[in-house]
Formats: sequence, C-alpha cells, structure tokens
Amino acid sequence: MFKKIILLLSLMLIASSANATETGGKVKGFYINNTGLVLLKLDQPIQPACGDSVWNFQFSVNGTASKEWITMLLTAKATNTVINLGYIPNPNGRCSVSYFYYY
Repeated sequence: MFKKIILLLSLMLIASSANATETGGKVKGFYINNTGLVLLKLDQPIQPACGDSVWNFQFSVNGTASKEWITMLLTAKATNTVINLGYIPNPNGRCSVSYFYYY
C-alpha cells in the first residue's frame, strides 16, 4: 500500500510540477464539508498567491489521489511534520492543490 502511494505521488509530482507553485508548512487547519470539498490551511502565510486568508488551499474528495492526500494530511498533523504541496495560485480565492509530499 505504501509503495503504491509513493508511486502515485511521484507520478503526480512529475505531471503537475511544471505548472504548480510550491510551499510547505505544518497543518494548521483541515476541514471537509458535506459536498466533499477539503479545505486546508498551513502555518506559513501564503498571500497574495492565495486570496482566501481563512482557508488557503482546497481539493475535492472525489479526486484520484484524494484519499491518500487526506491520509498524508492527518499523518502530518498528528506528527507535527512539515508537509509540502504544489498548488495553482489564485489571488482571488483558494488555491487548488496539485500534489503533496513530505520527508
């Protein structure tokens, strides 16, 4: 299972790294609403790249890697580990997550 997650994340990193901006930090807030939208805030300020200062990042639980991403976020939060992510900047709202990774 872990090898599949690493392979999937590696492929996603390669595919999306060309058009994504990268940042990292500790998980400060994590929220999933009833429509399946996952909202995320890191402890590092990310403005003006992401215009929503309450919840900077978002992705849908219906995405291909969403379950693995949620597992990674919960693990990073529980262990107080810095997590890195690629995102598409949106100065007028939340930034869309392209990938996650941590060491």
